[in-house]
Amino acid sequence: MAIAPVSRKEQIWLACKPKTCCYVATVIPTGRDVWRISRALDAPPWTFVTFFESPTARRDAFVLDASGRHFRLALAKQPSRRRKTPAPCIFLMKTNNGLHRCGLGALRPMSCQAFPSEMSAGGIVGVNGLGCTCRSWNLTDVDIDVERALVGNRLRDADEYAEVVGRWNDRVAAEAPPKPIAFSSYCDYLLEAYDALGAEGR
Repeated sequence: MAIAPVSRKEQIWLACKPKTCCYVATVIPTGRDVWRISRALDAPPWTFVTFFESPTARRDAFVLDASGRHFRLALAKQPSRRRKTPAPCIFLMKTNNGLHRCGLGALRPMSCQAFPSEMSAGGIVGVNGLGCTCRSWNLTDVDIDVERALVGNRLRDADEYAEVVGRWNDRVAAEAPPKPIAFSSYCDYLLEAYDALGAEGR
């Protein structure tokens, strides 16, 4: 079985020992990211994602009651006794030789796979390595066509997730629950919604 070649961007990222970006960044996954990870690892979403209150009603912000408060998902962080540095991503592993590796591999959320690439409204790919202390990223580090596809997938997943969140929020508004709905119920809804989308071939 042939092994797929590792891209220059992946080589650079793998060679980075500290993986600072995996400490300082708050990774905001889409529902599809959560679904892929949960189904592949056979782990309920609440074991690796958390939620936080959003100051504004963003497209990916869900509600749990009729209070008007909105929440967003984030990959959980590992428990850490360090006070001077942020806690690492829950999936970040440290090898015996001191290198850090992502335990998700190809299951990484699309925002992680696309890092450090961004795409403007005109479809122009650029790089922004904020949070990375290993390198000052530039366009020679990436394959523009590959990055355009990765960022495009991330944006499509975000649009899809906004629709899934919208259906949930409409349901909560219609039911007007007397007390907040458990976060685990929202996670169950996500899995069911994406199972259905998967059955439709999306």
